[in-house]
Amino acid sequence: MNMMNQYLRHPRSEPDIVSERIAKYVSDLIENESTLQIGIGTIPDAILNYLADKRDLGIHTELLTERVVDLVEEGVVTCAKKTINRGKIIASFAMGTRRLYDFVDNNPMVEFYPSDYVNNPFVVAQHDKMVAINQALEVDLTGQVCSDSLGYRFYSGLGGQADFMRGARLSKGGKAITVLPSTANDGRISRIKDFLTKGAGVVLTRGDVDYIVTEYGAAYLRGKTIKERVLALISIAHPKFRNKLLEWAKKHNYVPKEIMPFPEVEYPEDLKRYITLKDGSRVLLRPIKPSDATLKQHLFYTLSKESVKRRFFGSLDLMPLRRIWPYVIVDYINEMSIVGTVTENNNEFMVALGSYSRIPGTEKAEVALVVRDDWQNKGLGTAIFNYLAEIAKSRGIKTFTAWVLIDNARMMHILKKSGYPIRYRVDGNLFYIEIDLTKT
Repeated sequence: MNMMNQYLRHPRSEPDIVSERIAKYVSDLIENESTLQIGIGTIPDAILNYLADKRDLGIHTELLTERVVDLVEEGVVTCAKKTINRGKIIASFAMGTRRLYDFVDNNPMVEFYPSDYVNNPFVVAQHDKMVAINQALEVDLTGQVCSDSLGYRFYSGLGGQADFMRGARLSKGGKAITVLPSTANDGRISRIKDFLTKGAGVVLTRGDVDYIVTEYGAAYLRGKTIKERVLALISIAHPKFRNKLLEWAKKHNYVPKEIMPFPEVEYPEDLKRYITLKDGSRVLLRPIKPSDATLKQHLFYTLSKESVKRRFFGSLDLMPLRRIWPYVIVDYINEMSIVGTVTENNNEFMVALGSYSRIPGTEKAEVALVVRDDWQNKGLGTAIFNYLAEIAKSRGIKTFTAWVLIDNARMMHILKKSGYPIRYRVDGNLFYIEIDLTKT
C-alpha cells in the first residue's frame, strides 16, 4: 500500500431487518469450504454477518470489505481449501475503514490482481464450491435480472457481476445467487415483476442465475421450466403482490389456469427443521410451497404400486399436475402439509409427505402420510407424523382422523408408536381411526 498517499474511508453500514432476513437465507446456501465473491450493496455485506458457523471459507472477489477482516480473525475465512490461490484472499480493490486498510497493508494473505484475472469467468470457475452473491434491482417472473438501471435511468454499471455469476455456475458445486428486497418505494411496488420495467436492461439472463433470494425465501431456478420458475418466484414475492403476479402469469399462459390463488400469508419459515434418521441420513422437514407441485408429482412416480395402493386405496397410474395444484396451496393453519426433502447436487427431492386438513366446524383434522419406498423403515414417517401432531395442537386441533387399509401395517405401527391414544373401527377393508392429540 506504499504507492497510495490517501485512502477513501467508507464506514460500515448496519443492515436493516429485510437485509438480515435475506442474509439468513443465503447463509443456509453456503457450505463449508466454499469460496465467496460478495458484490456491492447492503445485503451482500449483511450476509457476511451470518457466516460465523462456517469453516474454511475462501475469498475471490472484486471488492474486499471490512467484514472479511472479522471473519479472518474469527477463523472462518482461512482460504486453506481453495482450489487455486490457496491460502490467499484475492481481490481487485478494497473499500472500508482504516481498519481494513491496515489489515491489507503488507499482509501476505491478501493479494490484489487486475480485473482481467479476478473477474475472468474461467479463473472463477476453477474454484470448487464457488459462490457468487450479487444484488439486483428487479427480477421478472422468468428469472431475468436487472441490476444496473431503473427503467431508462442508469443506476450503476455492470461491474463484474455477470462474470462472477457465470464463473460460479461453471464451478464444481458452485452457486450463483441474486439477492434483492421483495419491494421498493416503501412497499408500494414489487421488485419481483411480471416483466421488467420499460427501459430496464437484462444484466443476467435466465441461464445465469441459480437462486433468487428475497426476505421471503430462496427460489432455485437452475434447470426449471418457465412454469416452475414463475411459481417459485411468486412464492418469494411480497404476499400482497402474489395473486396479481399469478393472474398475469395465467393470462399469458405461463402457468395453468386452474392454479388456486395464493393465501396472503407469510410462509411459516419457523417450522423448518432438520432431523437425523436412524441410518444417519439428514432430512429437512418444512411446510409445502406452491412451487412444490412438480416435486410432489415426482414423489408419486417413485412410489411402488403397493405404496400407491396403501395411500390411495387402489391402483393409480397417473398423477397429473392439475390434481396436485389444490394440495400445494394451503393456509398453514387449517390445512398443513409437511414435506421431507433431501438435496443432491443442489437439487431438492421430496421423499416424504404428511398432511392434515381440518374438518370444517370441528376440532378434528384428517391426516395422511406417504414415504418413498427407499426411505421407509428409517423413522421418517414417525418423525413427520409427530411433527404434524405438534403443529396441529398449536393450531387448536385436538383429534386426528384417518382411513387406513387393514393390511397397512406400517401406518398402524406409526400411529401406535406415536404415543397418542387411538381408537378404531372396521369399515369393510378399512380402519377408521381417531387419534386423541390431547393425551400422550
